[in-house]
Amino acid sequence: MSTLTEPARPIVPSRVEAAGIPFTRLCLVEFRKQIDTRAGIWLLIVIALVNTALIVLTLTTAPPVALTWQNLTIAASFGQLMLLPLVGVMAATGEWSQRTAMTTFALEPRRTRVNLAKLASTGVLALIVMGLTLIVGALLNVVGLVWRDGDGDWALDWAVLAGTTLALLLVVVQGVAFGLAFLSTPVAIVAYLALPTLWSVLTGFIAALAGPAQWLDMNFTLFTLSAGEMTGSDWPRLGVSVAVWVGLPLAAGFWRTARRDVA
Repeated sequence: MSTLTEPARPIVPSRVEAAGIPFTRLCLVEFRKQIDTRAGIWLLIVIALVNTALIVLTLTTAPPVALTWQNLTIAASFGQLMLLPLVGVMAATGEWSQRTAMTTFALEPRRTRVNLAKLASTGVLALIVMGLTLIVGALLNVVGLVWRDGDGDWALDWAVLAGTTLALLLVVVQGVAFGLAFLSTPVAIVAYLALPTLWSVLTGFIAALAGPAQWLDMNFTLFTLSAGEMTGSDWPRLGVSVAVWVGLPLAAGFWRTARRDVA
């Protein structure tokens, strides 16, 4: 009596999903790009020199009663508020200006994820710079106390410190947003420096724009934020100005980088 045997089924290899690059690794790579390139290193050196000049100016010209940890830290913060966003610009435009986009997006095809890593890494860099500024301000507070018999007060106004830190984060993200929107380092830097300044000049000369400027001038709203003088009516104004000067270019940059062909 013969028995029917079921034909052997072909062995189909099970599909194994390739693990993507961890987001923390993407952030570390983007962070390294910001601090180990020639342009990034020189820009950080310039920021350090500007901060040093501002602190020396404060130590030599300010009255002794004004030589406190907080005042010296705030004096050293102006340089990074002005220049650190340019690191964000270069972080956003690096793939396109250095023609490394093909390599980057071959390793991580999800371009939005790469852009988010750029935002996160520049934010971390801003926090590190702010922490170093606090340390330098503390050291120079001792110098002012010994050299000029300064006040030497160690008290910090946390509203001022938190506002200055948040302002630094916002302008750094703004730099990344302009870089993603224009994808060209010189064009993005000129746009970042010129457009808000032009708007501030117009609102200063045209009286009819004075009212809208309180909502649409990010320089105005960030000044109130960094001074630690935010009230209930100031937060909506900050939100609107950030939406215009950060949210819109950031959304345009995400849309553009997702659709631009990589050459």
